[in-house]
Amino acid sequence: MKLLFSHPIARLGIFAAIGASSFVAASKSHGQLFGDRGLFGGREAPIRSLTEEEIGVPFPKTGRVQAVKGQEVRFEIQAISKAPGAAVEFLIRTMPTAGKIVSLVENPNARNRAIVTYYADPSTSAESDVFGFAVRYRGGRYSSEMRFDIDLVDVKAEIQAEPEIDFGETMVGEEVVREIPVRNLGTGEFRRQIYLTAPWRIVEPANGMLLIQPKQTKMVKVGFRPTAVGDTSYFLSFSRTKGAMTKMIGSGSAPFALATEEVRLTHDPKTGIRSGEVVVKNSTGKPLRLALRGSSRIQKSLPEMVLLPPDEPYSIGVEIPETDVNPFDGMLQMYQEAGYGVSARLVAAVVPGKLEIAMPGTKAVDVINYGRVSAGKTTERGFRLTNTGGVAVPLEFHIPDPFRLLTDPGPQLAPQASVNLAVGVFPAASKKGPIDVTMNVFGADQSLPIRLLANVVSPENGVAPANPPRKGILDRLGGLRMSSGKPKPGEVSTFVPPEIGNGEANSGGFTIGNKPESAEILPGIDIYPLVERQQNPELRSPEDLAVVEAGSSSLTLGWTAPPNSQLNDFEIELLGMVQDGGDGFPRSVWLPMREVEFERVDRLVKARMTGLQPNSAYYIRVFTLDENGRASNPSEAMEVLTELPMDWTYIYLSFLIAFVALLGFGVWKVIQGRRPEVYRSKYVDA
Repeated sequence: MKLLFSHPIARLGIFAAIGASSFVAASKSHGQLFGDRGLFGGREAPIRSLTEEEIGVPFPKTGRVQAVKGQEVRFEIQAISKAPGAAVEFLIRTMPTAGKIVSLVENPNARNRAIVTYYADPSTSAESDVFGFAVRYRGGRYSSEMRFDIDLVDVKAEIQAEPEIDFGETMVGEEVVREIPVRNLGTGEFRRQIYLTAPWRIVEPANGMLLIQPKQTKMVKVGFRPTAVGDTSYFLSFSRTKGAMTKMIGSGSAPFALATEEVRLTHDPKTGIRSGEVVVKNSTGKPLRLALRGSSRIQKSLPEMVLLPPDEPYSIGVEIPETDVNPFDGMLQMYQEAGYGVSARLVAAVVPGKLEIAMPGTKAVDVINYGRVSAGKTTERGFRLTNTGGVAVPLEFHIPDPFRLLTDPGPQLAPQASVNLAVGVFPAASKKGPIDVTMNVFGADQSLPIRLLANVVSPENGVAPANPPRKGILDRLGGLRMSSGKPKPGEVSTFVPPEIGNGEANSGGFTIGNKPESAEILPGIDIYPLVERQQNPELRSPEDLAVVEAGSSSLTLGWTAPPNSQLNDFEIELLGMVQDGGDGFPRSVWLPMREVEFERVDRLVKARMTGLQPNSAYYIRVFTLDENGRASNPSEAMEVLTELPMDWTYIYLSFLIAFVALLGFGVWKVIQGRRPEVYRSKYVDA
């Protein structure tokens, strides 16, 4: 049997042969053997060909197959014949439009069937294709055309994944890995880049590129590393097809926890330190390293790292130093290298006000010994009162006679402030013998007793001095010439301030024991500091010293205080002349000024000095003093001038002259006004 094609398929060169040897070929072979004669030498009659009606027509059978775009598919077409062994020829009459027939060959096992190879165009958008074929017996006529349908299917992957994967509870900072099976049930290759964000990550495939061939299954490994405490979930979508999404759920647990989230620091009245403990418990079952970070006010008391023991509470000590008295409300952060951390709130109340007493030159803080005091003579001693707390303390002093408080500290002492106080003893001229009394300083629920001791003796010459009480040792500067430092004849001071400087008092003056200082303001003249100061090299001197206002008996200076000097004091020294009791010669000395009123606004400081001489020149320098009384280097010495006083004599004289002139003018006017009346009365009446 031989397969024929219609004209269109013949142009493509597609052929197929189906069937056995031709009967006609057998007849020709027989004639060649017997010379066109019969077996017995007789002539045989020629064989007649069958007509188309005698041959008959087979019936083509319709069908339907499915083809994948871009792939070849093989299927059978069939004809219904008179007998299963009848040879049938197949003819493609109508070609497909969405693909092409690659080949048409006979089925060696069935003569009434043919095998078709079809290729669907991968770029076509058609969902189906069709072709038509006809059949015939050899030598017969073709049947009518029969339709054969082809359903076209796109090449696509069909992904199916596990609907849910539970990663369980995991410590923050640790990681757990789970596998997700992903199946490709489709006909196409599946390729997809997978991305995940923290706390999830793709472990395998390492680059995140998932490639699954048709009908294959791959395991996708996902890691879960929680960064926070609590439940979390994520939907991982592999494809848009149904069932291609996996819900991943997990829970993060804290590796360590605080016993309490707020800690109140307690104040130790003895040390002044406010301290507390933050308790942390490690739940990981293994040692855990934590880094600590807090406010600058507590950072110095914290270690950089701590190692928490497993499954045990651990206490972290926190301290605020005694120099910091302000209220505190801050955080202490504890965190792992992995990033997880917690914070504890630290709260501390302001340090209550507390008074402390310091005696210069002695370690005792509760005794002031005046030693031998002449009856009727005044002697004073001083002490320093400091408020170490963060709240102002109201002050009250109880001082028995014959002692008096010479300094007015004000109604209260500000936080972290100090004041120097002087207490004088004023024994009566008739009083003799020892004095032992107790003064009390009250403030902030405190009572600070100070024992006052003195031994009153008779004066050396038997006569008590009649000098009135003084405010302070250096407050009265009468008899001292404080100007340019150049003494004038007859103006050398004979005033003897007792217990001043490092010299020893005597009847003719006092001996200056300090070393002279070099000074550029008076070249060639030695200038001695009357007070020897302990230096603080880290303390800066006042800057930008200038005169703000000048009067006849007062001067107002201004300068810029060093940075961070809110707790510092200032002291002004004037250049003056005193008589040295050792050799009797006058000396130029720097004298501390006591009559000074200070005013400060931020770093701008103004000082008003009173008790100065009119129309005089003074040299002035300023020191910065720290909390311990140590001084900076002096500022540059500056020359200042006081103004001329107002002379009321000339004013009064001017008023007198003006009054006399006005009086004379008035008299003259009166005289001039009366003359015409006298003239008329004298001559007109006549």
